[in-house]
Formats: sequence, structure tokens, C-alpha cells
Amino acid sequence: MQLRPILIATTLVAGVAAIPTPALADDNATTQLVVGYKNADALHHIDSFGAKRYAGVLDALSATRVRVPSKRSASLIAQLRNDPSVSYVEVDQRRKASDVTPNDPEYAAGRQPEINEVNFPAAWEVTTGSAVKVAVVDTGVTQVGDLSGAVLPGYDFVNGDADPSDDAGHGTMVASLIAARGNDGAGMAGACWQCQVLPVKVLDSNGDGWDTDVANGIVWAARQGAKVINLSLGGPGNSKVLSDAVAYANDAGALVVAAAGNENSNVRSYPAAYVDVVAVGATSSGNTRAWFSNYNYGTNTWVDVAAPGIVTAMGPDGKYYAQEPGTSFSAPIVSGIAGLVKTAHPSYTNWSLMNAVQRSATPIGSWVYYGKVDAARALTIGTDTTPPSSPGMTPAQGTRVHGTVTVTAGKLTDNWSGIRSVILYVDGVNKGWTKTAPYGVRWNSAGRNGPVLLSMRIYDKAGNIRVLGRWVIADNTAPAVRITKAPANKSKISGTVKVYYTGSDKYGISRYQLLVNGKAVQTHQTTKYPFTFVASKYPKTNIRVQVRAYDLAGNVRTTSTLVYHR
Repeated sequence: MQLRPILIATTLVAGVAAIPTPALADDNATTQLVVGYKNADALHHIDSFGAKRYAGVLDALSATRVRVPSKRSASLIAQLRNDPSVSYVEVDQRRKASDVTPNDPEYAAGRQPEINEVNFPAAWEVTTGSAVKVAVVDTGVTQVGDLSGAVLPGYDFVNGDADPSDDAGHGTMVASLIAARGNDGAGMAGACWQCQVLPVKVLDSNGDGWDTDVANGIVWAARQGAKVINLSLGGPGNSKVLSDAVAYANDAGALVVAAAGNENSNVRSYPAAYVDVVAVGATSSGNTRAWFSNYNYGTNTWVDVAAPGIVTAMGPDGKYYAQEPGTSFSAPIVSGIAGLVKTAHPSYTNWSLMNAVQRSATPIGSWVYYGKVDAARALTIGTDTTPPSSPGMTPAQGTRVHGTVTVTAGKLTDNWSGIRSVILYVDGVNKGWTKTAPYGVRWNSAGRNGPVLLSMRIYDKAGNIRVLGRWVIADNTAPAVRITKAPANKSKISGTVKVYYTGSDKYGISRYQLLVNGKAVQTHQTTKYPFTFVASKYPKTNIRVQVRAYDLAGNVRTTSTLVYHR
């Protein structure tokens, strides 16, 4: 089988694609959009416009993919951006596989100088891996040759079925660099011999794919328990749906590794440039930057590590192809190292894996932030073992609360990895979480009365946890209050009028107020003294009098109205 070379994404995406105007659009042309939504009203709006909406795992990102005739796309985008139920609208972008088309392909089975370059033999003396699940989000993976027994059931988001076979060749090559079975007397050795490959097809036979398919693939892989997600694809345009998918994977505990791209440029490529993604550049001979690899320049430091980018890999025909260039093939080397680290340190989180890969790298120049990866050294890197710290949480112990309350962990700090998330539990039940300062989670106490245990579990990115707790009193019952003595309703009043009252509440009343014509004119803390008001200060008719009581939780009750004249 002759493999067709795949070009790397170079100019595929340049920000948001232009939207054709009705005058210029082909009547049959369609535009694919991504719509982030706050609630179902946005979906109803889309449906009413006659656009074709596609359901899928993007629901996890509160987003949907929409296809609309191009001549109507501008109108729909404008309407949706004015819809308060819509959080964002963007044109779906295309990504490409991040490899370089070889000029002179050369078969050389077993010749893998990249193995020694990053110190795999010394790492293999410690571990050759385990059943760590590494997702290859790519053109698919064909289980042949050295990948026999290494590939799990996957999914094809391009064709919408459970057959993620590789019809381009790229994904299988990537997978072979990660998990080709080694030390078996045949073929090649992958970085993590015993890792499991989870194949997720998001790129078509030309190596192209929509951001929505890539996002679907990332979310799906995270849900399948992938500990490492390899993305040997990219392009220069930022994308909200792609960013959200990467954040989803991080929250699910997966390390995301992405190719930096092959434009020989310092222009950021996505998804590699996102925070909490290991962006991988390529070396050629020794520590020299490969001519095609993207790089850091000045303060634009987004390429994290480098790995050999001219390698031998196995194609879907089971044959071996030497001198295959591209950051596409640097990224799986790093993903394989992460698999080895996860094997050696099963408790390591995705942050801990990232830290091990980055801190063990050998500096090779300013074009890459940390340097060239070292598999053996990565196994020796420790992790953050100190829980986050906080002086406490609000509300304070014993506070009376009612309605919706914001529970906040105060002045959170972490000595190394940083805060990942704060989860609120109410009487042991998860009620919500946050990962942004000031780390407050809203809880609706409606229907609760009596003692309630609030606890906040604070996790850092290395998995350490600090637990804070408070007992509060939920009080959602309004106090009782009534007027005990006052002029009869609808009677004539004059001079100084006295209004006597009483009230009660299980947890105590904080204050009473006299309302005259809806305005609070006096406040008392107790019922010891009556309220008074001078009749002549008010209109001759329709003088409305009430007493209002507040309990310690802030619940309010007001008496019925007495109406007077003078």
C-alpha cells in the first residue's frame, strides 16, 4: 500500500472565517456555525430560523453545531448575538493534521534514532508502561502490525459511527509512536509499549476536520477515561468551542498534548497554545530546531517542550516509513512519555504529568520554553504534595441564612500547582463547584429549616485537598407578627397615635418597623414600647398603617393594613 502524504495545517484557519453576503453567496452553499447557549431558548430560536442543528456530546460544553444556508448566515448570526440566551456564536473552523509532506519517503524498519535522543532505553529500565489510556484524536487508527492488541474500541465523528479506521494514514503513525508493542522481535518500539490507544477519528481522508468534531472527540475521549489526549493537529485560529473542550478534558483529569505546528513561525497554533496544554515543537538533528517547527520568540512563549520531529512510524498498511517529519510526530513522543510517568506514578494528576514532562526537559534555546524532553528524567520528577490553605469560609459558623446564599472559601492559596476547583457540599450532597476566584458557590436554601452542614472541598491541580466546614441555620420561615392594640380600622384619628404589636420566630427577631403609607417611620428591636406617629403629618384620608418584622435570617412578614382618616 502506498501511503498518500498528508500536508500539515499551515494556512487552514485564520481567525473566524468570513461570512458570505447574500449577494455573493452560492444558493447551495452552507455555513457551519457553533452556538454556545445559556438555556434551551437559544435552541428554539435556531430551530425557528430553519437551520439544521446537530445534537452530540457538545451538549457537555453548552454548545451546538448548526448548518445554515450561507446567504442567511449573517442574519442568523446577528439575531443570535442579540439573543440573551446565547453566550457566543462563531463560524466553525477547520483543522489539519500537523505533519509535513515528505519529499523522499524512505522505508527503514527498526531505525529509530529518536528513541535514544530522548532517553527511552533508560526509562524502559524502570517501566515500559501499563494499560494507561491514551486517546489519539486524529484521522483514526487502524489496528495492524505493532498496534495489534493495543487499540481499544473508538469512535468516528467524521462519519458518525463506531469504526474509527484510518483512511489517511496519519493517525496510525501517531498511534505507533505512542504504543507500538516493543521488545517483540519485530517492527518498531513505541514510547509506551503497554499503553492502550483510544482511537477518535475527527479528521477526514484529507486530514481536515471541523473544530466541532475535534471538540466532540476531546470530550468523548475524556468521558472514556483517557488520561492523555494527543492532538497532532492545529491551526492559527482561536476557537471558543475548542478551548472549552480542552478545559473540559483538564477538569476530567486528562493531560492534553498538542503539536505546535509546522509553519516555521511564532504565530500561535491552536489547540497547542491553550493554557494547560503541552505544546510540542520539533527538533531535527540533535537539539537543533527542525526547520518547519513553530517556535517562541520574545515574550510570545507558548511552545513548551520539544521532541524529535523526523521519525520512523508505522502506517495503516503495517509498513514502516522513515524520515517522517512534523510536530505531529513530536507530540506522540511526549504523550508516550506521559503514559510512562502515569504508570510509574498512578496517583499523578494531569498537572503532575505536565509538570514531570516540562521540568525534566533539557534547555536547548529560547525557541522552546522548557527544552527537549527526557523520558528517564521525567520518571524522577516529584509533584506537589501540600494541600491548599485558607483561613476559613463564609458564612460564619452559626449564621442564620435564607434563600440563595453564596458560600465562599476565603483567601485561597496554594504553594505550587495552583487551585483547580472548589466544590460545595450541603449535608454531604454536591451542590456546585467553581474554579475561579473568589471561589464562591451559590446555594439555594429554599425549603430548608434547621441546622445545615456546609463543607467546601478545595483541590489543587496536583490532587491535594483541603476541606472546610461550617454549621449554619437555614431559616426560610417568616416570623409571626400582629398588631395587638391600635385604633379600629377605618376610624378617625388625631394627635399622637399608638400602635402596639407582638411577634415571634423560632430563631429570633432582629427588628420591627412601623410602616405608614408604605414608608418605614420607626424601628424597634423589641416589643417593649409601642410605635407612635402624629396623625396631622399625613393626608386627611387613606392613612395606611402596618407593622413589619425581620427575623435573624432576614425573612420578612408584614401585618395586614389598617386604614385611617382624620
